[in-house]
Amino acid sequence: MQNRMAVVLCNLKPAKRRGVLSQAAVLCARSPDRVEILDPPSGAEPGDRVTVQGFPDDPDTELTPRQKVWEQIQAYLCTDGHCVATYRGAAFEIAGKGVCKAQSMSISEIK
Repeated sequence: MQNRMAVVLCNLKPAKRRGVLSQAAVLCARSPDRVEILDPPSGAEPGDRVTVQGFPDDPDTELTPRQKVWEQIQAYLCTDGHCVATYRGAAFEIAGKGVCKAQSMSISEIK
């Protein structure tokens, strides 16, 4: 994972994971036997906001585990036939730069 770009969900409530304080989650396409980190489009820079066309782009300040927002959203996250990351069929995109994709995993869940 070093020296590469990734798509990250970064408004999570801080929690210790294996003894390290984590405030974000790297989003990956996943199947029972493989995992691929989602790639932002070329030209993306750290801190670029990923949006989904047709959905509000004002994120919650912090997702709290009690509200189970992530679990509700995750059911609708997947890659399409072109490996593009989608929510309810709409692509993850960075304005003016393109869409976020898995390297080779199409029709896969995103976790």
